[in-house]
Amino acid sequence: MSRFVGWTNKAIERLTGEKVKQLVKSGVKCRETAVSLRETGIRRDYVNDISQALTLLGVEHVREYKFLHDRRFRFDLAIPAKKIAVEFEGGIYSNGRHTRGKGYANDAKKYNLATMHGWKLLRYTSADAKGENWEFRIADEIKRFAQ
Repeated sequence: MSRFVGWTNKAIERLTGEKVKQLVKSGVKCRETAVSLRETGIRRDYVNDISQALTLLGVEHVREYKFLHDRRFRFDLAIPAKKIAVEFEGGIYSNGRHTRGKGYANDAKKYNLATMHGWKLLRYTSADAKGENWEFRIADEIKRFAQ
């Protein structure tokens, strides 16, 4: 993989047009909504932000993908054709589910089962969700890994 150069607002503007209009019509939240949520302190859906960026980049993916039929485990995002899973680990600094005993143990079990079944796993945290256009940086990494 080549080193990430960066998504500028101008690069994102190139993705606008009919594609974005269709997404907004279908109920996808726009960037302005996400910013206003951040200002009010309402919890943000980081996985949705990454999913929207993947859609704009033309990467087919599935949210909440159940990868084993006999288990409840689901990936936050998945590209089933390439067996690539994406997990967003929230609450790492606020004693969230992913860092407490049972949640951490269940995540380890899930990731091991996924690996045993041939899945490649990409994990991101809220520390990765910093800076301008962070969701496009992550989506770009996922897209390059899937090629």
